[in-house]
Amino acid sequence: MFRRDGGAAPEQRVVTDSAAIPKNSEQYGVFSGVHVNDHSAMTQVAVQASIRVIADSISILPLDAYRKQGGQRLMLDPQPSLVREPFGVDMITFEGFDQVGRCLAARGESVCWNAEFDGMERVTRLEPVHPDDWSVRRDKHDGEIQYSLYGEAVPRWMVTHMKRFSMPNQLHAISPVAKAANAIGVAIAAERYGATWFRDSANPSAVLESAEDMTDDQVALSQQSWIESHGGKRRPAVLSGGLRYRNISITPNESQFLETRKYSRSEIASLFGVPPHMIGDTERSTSWGSGIEQQSIGYVRYTLMPYLQVIEQHLSRLLPRGQFVKFNVDALLRAETLTRFMAYVHARNAGWMNVNEIRSLEDLPPVDGGDTYIQPLNMGPLGSDPLAAKEDNNDNGQDQPK
Repeated sequence: MFRRDGGAAPEQRVVTDSAAIPKNSEQYGVFSGVHVNDHSAMTQVAVQASIRVIADSISILPLDAYRKQGGQRLMLDPQPSLVREPFGVDMITFEGFDQVGRCLAARGESVCWNAEFDGMERVTRLEPVHPDDWSVRRDKHDGEIQYSLYGEAVPRWMVTHMKRFSMPNQLHAISPVAKAANAIGVAIAAERYGATWFRDSANPSAVLESAEDMTDDQVALSQQSWIESHGGKRRPAVLSGGLRYRNISITPNESQFLETRKYSRSEIASLFGVPPHMIGDTERSTSWGSGIEQQSIGYVRYTLMPYLQVIEQHLSRLLPRGQFVKFNVDALLRAETLTRFMAYVHARNAGWMNVNEIRSLEDLPPVDGGDTYIQPLNMGPLGSDPLAAKEDNNDNGQDQPK
């Protein structure tokens, strides 16, 4: 700083209050006139619905641990503690994965504190951390990545950092909310406009006309009387001396208000990769599929599976070598009843599924004799006679599968 007389003024420095430093969720500027961050974005119905669909889809899926043996996938028995109760006894599995899923969908990343370990120093419990309660940086001297949880530095091995959307050499993932702040801001602005419109009774401003000249006091008195008689809503214009003015306000249709809201809803669904019908938009045509079932299957394959892969691979790294975890998505991919039963018939007749395997998929108990496989009599190696083979087996006293 310098004084007008040319002398240098004493330098003044201000220590910035830590409360004034923007948090992770307060950093998205937009051109729509609405400040967008994680919290304001979640007030927009389409954003909240899209994130809810993704988080709920992750939370409801069963999670199991396996190991590979002889090319086959064998389920571990008993299951590791990290799979049975990944978030400990104080938080049910649904709540934990719901928090992880919301962070992945909204911020593109989720951080969990490796809270407990067993005697072999393997992680047995995770604790999801709020996006505002952690930070990460790279040391400028040795290049090591350093994490801070709840304001305290922690070793890297104490943190499980999952990234859904990432770029090379970037410590933070790409945040969908941040990158689409303008689109979300437009949706919030349109919603606020509608709320203001209805708050003001959804009526255009009135015009009080007078053929006589009016003094300023008379204009103010007439205007005040009108406001008081109409509940204090929009202030009317008062014209005197025969002046007339029309079209002082526009209708929602003229401002394309409804169309803007519909477009924003469809655009936000596209941002999160959620079929429009899953957030209440059933009007627009979609390339997800010809029916609700096809759209739902497309959602599982092209939107949900990448999220599941991120979680599975990070959890698998915490298990002993050779073990891995998998979410069971069969329930979400399950077709409607007739189609499912027809598929079972083909699998049974082709000989690659037995009765008990089919009953297991339908959550039914096994039955006696249900482990036997069958095959059509007209199937066999080229040049062989299945009927002759059957007769030979009967002559040898061997029972045939039923």
